Amino acid sequence: MINRNALRIALTAGLGNAFASLSKLGDSQYVALAVLSVSSGTYGTSIELGRQRLLGTVLGSLLLLVGYRGLTSLPMPLALAITLGCLRLLGGALGLKVGYKVGGIIVVMGWLVHQGDLASWIPLRFFWTAFGVMISLLSLRLLWPARSLDIGLGMYADLLGQLQSCYRELAARVDPNSAEAAPPMAAMASHRALRNRLQLIRQQRPSQLAELGAWPERHPSQQLLRVLEATASRLITMVVGMVREAPSRRDSQLVQRLHQSEAELLHAMAIQLGRWEHQIRNRRGLPQPPADGLQLPRDWQQIIYELSDPTANTASLERLEHIAARLLLCRQAEQAIRDGEANWSAIVQAT
Repeated sequence: MINRNALRIALTAGLGNAFASLSKLGDSQYVALAVLSVSSGTYGTSIELGRQRLLGTVLGSLLLLVGYRGLTSLPMPLALAITLGCLRLLGGALGLKVGYKVGGIIVVMGWLVHQGDLASWIPLRFFWTAFGVMISLLSLRLLWPARSLDIGLGMYADLLGQLQSCYRELAARVDPNSAEAAPPMAAMASHRALRNRLQLIRQQRPSQLAELGAWPERHPSQQLLRVLEATASRLITMVVGMVREAPSRRDSQLVQRLHQSEAELLHAMAIQLGRWEHQIRNRRGLPQPPADGLQLPRDWQQIIYELSDPTANTASLERLEHIAARLLLCRQAEQAIRDGEANWSAIVQAT
């Protein structure tokens, strides 16, 4: 029932409280509050929360001093409301999503509770908050490191594994020699799950960028994540198109040969996605691209000759349009994997 994140938070808060007690300084409770509010589970997210908390503390302290001393002629409720309104406006202008709440607490507590010792309370509050943020970040690097970049790569490995299974299912569905595959609704549900998974990965980007410091967009890890995102998006889009253009099992022999070539390509792409997943899961530092690129089946390479066969016209025009759409989707998926591997290799070679 105790996970690593909860244990890390408990140890960090306990060590912070122990240090604060030994220091004999007042207001040491803000150490634990900072640890609990900043420790989110990943280093990148904690950096952003810590930055917001420190900026909110500084902004709230400045407005507290200005409002408390400059609005003495106004009734206290009105002066407090004006100060909080200014805090909300400035916090929004600075892009603070959490920090302005911290600043609001400082304004209210300083005005109502610590109005007699603001000169000592504000510096102590900022010191303990900064100390809590610092030890929280250290704990995330030293105690069971949890980096958003590593988590993001792991999520992409999971997504590639799901794509591999989906492509195998599509291959089984289109192969004339295979048994009846899962119904289309199951494939559509798989497509929605893939989309939701990709959207969840995209939500991790702010915390990933926060870990990389200056010029994060130029970092090789971030460039690789963008390559994986673009490739996965193209491959997922291909899945829904293949489901909508479901093949018929009453086609002519030539059309069945086209479907057979298509199934072999889908199977080859599933194997290649498995190699991608293996490289990411067994990485040491920046993942290396697979040593072997996508190997196109012989039948798929010769499909142009099959399409030029006059007997292809024995199928209905509507059916031929469906086949052409499916072959185009396969070509786009093949190109997506090739582009992804080329960009991946370029990133690794540039490091």
